[in-house]
Amino acid sequence: MRTICLKVPRGEAEYVRKKLLSDDLLDISLRIRGEGDYIYLPVREGIPDLGYETVEQDLEDRELATTDYRTLVDAPGEVRDRLPASFDVIGDVAIIRLEDDLVDLAPSIGEALRRTFPRLRTVALDRGVKGELRVRDLEVVAGEEGTETTHLEYGVRLLIDPAKVYFNPRLSNERRRIASLVRDGETVVDMFAGVGPFSLMIAKYARPEIVFAMDLNHDAVEYMKRNVALNKVTNVLPIEGDARQLVFDVPCADRIIMNLPHSAREFFHDALTRLKIGGMIHFYTICDREDIDPILDRLVTEAAGMGVLIAILRREELKTYSPSMSVFSADIGLVDWC
Repeated sequence: MRTICLKVPRGEAEYVRKKLLSDDLLDISLRIRGEGDYIYLPVREGIPDLGYETVEQDLEDRELATTDYRTLVDAPGEVRDRLPASFDVIGDVAIIRLEDDLVDLAPSIGEALRRTFPRLRTVALDRGVKGELRVRDLEVVAGEEGTETTHLEYGVRLLIDPAKVYFNPRLSNERRRIASLVRDGETVVDMFAGVGPFSLMIAKYARPEIVFAMDLNHDAVEYMKRNVALNKVTNVLPIEGDARQLVFDVPCADRIIMNLPHSAREFFHDALTRLKIGGMIHFYTICDREDIDPILDRLVTEAAGMGVLIAILRREELKTYSPSMSVFSADIGLVDWC
């Protein structure tokens, strides 16, 4: 069958395949094809721009029963129709979320996923987030115990245990976008760095003077230190502690990353205080869709009260969080004193 495919270098193909699969963008009714240095991944219509060339290819059909894990779950058809069509994949660990009345099916779903996608070592059920650090409450339902894994993202290797640190694999394109904006010699502050995905992406694809990568989670900082060594970068400095205080212990920044969507607004005043004129804040928040513009307007007003003029240069809805809420990003420039 002739279809639209992403043409992906072999070294990046497995990561891209997992991302397409988790976002329900991979056409699993067709076989993936390899040719030379590239892999051709069949995609659904309406796929967003992921930075790879799209081409037409003739691909073989594959039996849906062997690729759609839901057909392998022992449940009535009307129940199988309610099973998730997408899920997060971090390294070789799949993370599923289920409605309350489907939780008893989690082991069967996990085994079906592992049969369908043999590269999956472990399947874990996400029971929500817990504690101040908002770490996922994970229960292994199929495969090997233990959720530590190595995740590949645009050539950056990240050692992660999603049961100990929060990591969102669906922000990979956003992290790559931010890295593309960093200019030579910048001082970057990553206020909520986690295991370092933003910081390491910047170190790999840009030439900052230094990235100060902060996190309150001790486990996250320890993983970040290992990831700095794993990726052989020398200009990322992991720092453990409260970013609200740590930003005053490092030089003023050309660029500040505020990837803490549930509470970044609480830290905005402190971040803006430590930003150079002409600098940029990358701000992330979760809110009702109709609230994003009022939220950003309030940030502009707050900045004016501090005596500075900021501009909302770009805002984007990154992903759905709930039926009424989404995760948004905003690029906020510090223009001048008012």
